Amino acid sequence: MSFRVHLLVTAALLSAFTIRAEEDVHSPAWADSVLNVLRNTMGREPLSTISTTDLLLDAFSARKDFCAIAEVDGFRSTSFADLGALDSAMACAHRALVNFKPGCDSLVLIRGHVAMSYLYLKLEEYARVDSICRRALALWNPKWRPTVLRNALLTNEAIAQARQGNLNGAEEGFRTILSLAKAENAQQDMYDAMLNLGAMKDYQGQLDSADHFFRESLAAAISNKKFGRIARSYTNLASIATQRGDNAKANKLLLSAMLFADSARDLSLQASLHGLLAENYRTLGDLEKAYHESMVRFDLKDSLLNQDKLRSLAEMQAKFETVRQDKEINELRAENLATELDKTRVKRTRNVFLFIALGVLGIAGALIGRLRYINRMSRAMKQEKAKSEELLHNILPEEVAEEIKRKGHADVREFKSATILFTDFRNFTELTQKVDAAELVGELDQCFKAFDAIVESHGVEKIKTIGDAYMAAGGLPDALKGDPLQTIMAALEMQEFMLAYKQRRSAMGRLYFEMRAGLHTGPVIAGIVGVKKYAYDIWGDTVNVANRMESCGEVGCVNISQSTYERVKDVPGLVFTPRGAIEAKGKGMMEMYFVERA
Repeated sequence: MSFRVHLLVTAALLSAFTIRAEEDVHSPAWADSVLNVLRNTMGREPLSTISTTDLLLDAFSARKDFCAIAEVDGFRSTSFADLGALDSAMACAHRALVNFKPGCDSLVLIRGHVAMSYLYLKLEEYARVDSICRRALALWNPKWRPTVLRNALLTNEAIAQARQGNLNGAEEGFRTILSLAKAENAQQDMYDAMLNLGAMKDYQGQLDSADHFFRESLAAAISNKKFGRIARSYTNLASIATQRGDNAKANKLLLSAMLFADSARDLSLQASLHGLLAENYRTLGDLEKAYHESMVRFDLKDSLLNQDKLRSLAEMQAKFETVRQDKEINELRAENLATELDKTRVKRTRNVFLFIALGVLGIAGALIGRLRYINRMSRAMKQEKAKSEELLHNILPEEVAEEIKRKGHADVREFKSATILFTDFRNFTELTQKVDAAELVGELDQCFKAFDAIVESHGVEKIKTIGDAYMAAGGLPDALKGDPLQTIMAALEMQEFMLAYKQRRSAMGRLYFEMRAGLHTGPVIAGIVGVKKYAYDIWGDTVNVANRMESCGEVGCVNISQSTYERVKDVPGLVFTPRGAIEAKGKGMMEMYFVERA
């Protein structure tokens, strides 16, 4: 069992958290009550938290309570980070820190630093995590509560040290958290610290020590009747047994974990456990049981995917309903305004007839001036409308923008086959320390503008950029555009652009970017996220696999999955280099191929 699997982040919370508003969701009492629940709830489900905090932002914005807005943005940042929406997480973390003002509760500032440090852990910028955590911990007052924020900073700092190779410093940090948590009887922090220490020892090959800490975490979870944590502790102990070659004992521990995972209704963990059981039975030579466990795992994966789809659809439907209601309110206001204008016109007409004898020329002049004014305003409104439509088409795919204009909202759609393209620059973080910021951003902008033109020419839809990563998709929102072949050709052309870019920069004696690219084809869900600022995005395991294709690729190459390969393997003009099965983070062994022009 690897160090990366076990090592936790306190800010990444595990159990489900849902808030339902049955009264006026914009009332001050409701908003204050829900914010207090958020502060005191250790487990928050990301999608539900984002949905709830949408309402909180509206309520606190109406009150102009910037301190509360900053705190809510801190919660939103960690939730977006858990979902992998790192650009949204960055925006929320930044707002959380910017909106903090003198007079706000100091814990609001600390929460902002927790969110920012967690985000940079996701971005694997560990030096920044160290800096943020040290700065925030220097502000900490021992009298402040809850201490979970302090422990989150200590945990994120320890993980950053471990990822940088300072295992002794990381272990010291986790032991400090454990000592503080025991003194304050902070049960979840105790559990997390013991689990992290077990992961450290497991990573170092000290299985006896790892076993000790995992059993301690199990005892803590049992004493608090936390079924999900009990299941995870049994899973970790099973990993130790597997590494010792005792697969039979590992299976017994996994079956115990299964019972508690079922009680916790954690389908994701249940699916993982069935997968581990299948592997152990295969090792023991019991192929019938191995096959059975594999089939159960696949069934659970399907159920889990369906649940995620339904949850995403429900969240988006709620957002669309809000947009629809706002649209109806605006239309009603427009109707009322038109009625008032009609009344005004009638009144003015009556006055004209009453006083026509007093100043026909003056009235005529005024009417002409009014007509000119109306014509000018009409032209200005048409120009603004044209600008708005141009902006909408620039932000959203044309088909989606037209649907919003036509219906007031865009339906969520499921695509059975889309090809997702990810690119990323090698050693980008190191370059940020060597290149002037203005030059770095300018070079990044130059590359991304070229990518925009390339994907557009192949009918591929740009989805978003996250830092130095670029994401695009073929086959949506128009399923007839951007097939796997066109998406591959776009990726090859992007690599060709980067080669020419490298040669040009190298000839100038300047530093340059080098790029990896990866593609995968499969089903996705696509739709609009947000109400105040539209963003077209996609979800599904296909996105995660495409990202793994990029991270497992090599500089200057285009790496594709087995699924994409099957769709283009017979296309003339392409050459494929099989790479065999390669370990992909979180996905296991996956077949991969390099593709290039013939």
